Amino acid sequence: MKEKIKIALDQSTIEANRKKYNSYFDESVKAYLIIQLKFMLICICSLGLAYPWALCMKYRAKYHHTVVCGKRLKFIGCPKDLAQHWILWWLLSIVTLGIFALVIHVRMEKWTVANVIFEEIEA
Repeated sequence: MKEKIKIALDQSTIEANRKKYNSYFDESVKAYLIIQLKFMLICICSLGLAYPWALCMKYRAKYHHTVVCGKRLKFIGCPKDLAQHWILWWLLSIVTLGIFALVIHVRMEKWTVANVIFEEIEA
């Protein structure tokens, strides 16, 4: 049984890519759960008004523990900037009767990726 598990782990793309590209996520389950709990509590207690701040906190933790090709990532997004975009996007959704809401996920991904850099780069 242990041999089957070891063979399955050796064939896993997670382990293969970790060895090949030195890419991995090194946050513990406990720390990840704490961040998720904080995120939910902030959003619930603020009735969603602090969502941009909570999301930036979550992304900061996520990307701080992400290594791609041996280089650690860093999230440099500003909650104030996200809040401005977030308000604009939802106003456009209201004006377009929900049609713009189809685009929000893509806009959010663009904003997120634009605010992720390698840690060694000066922000």
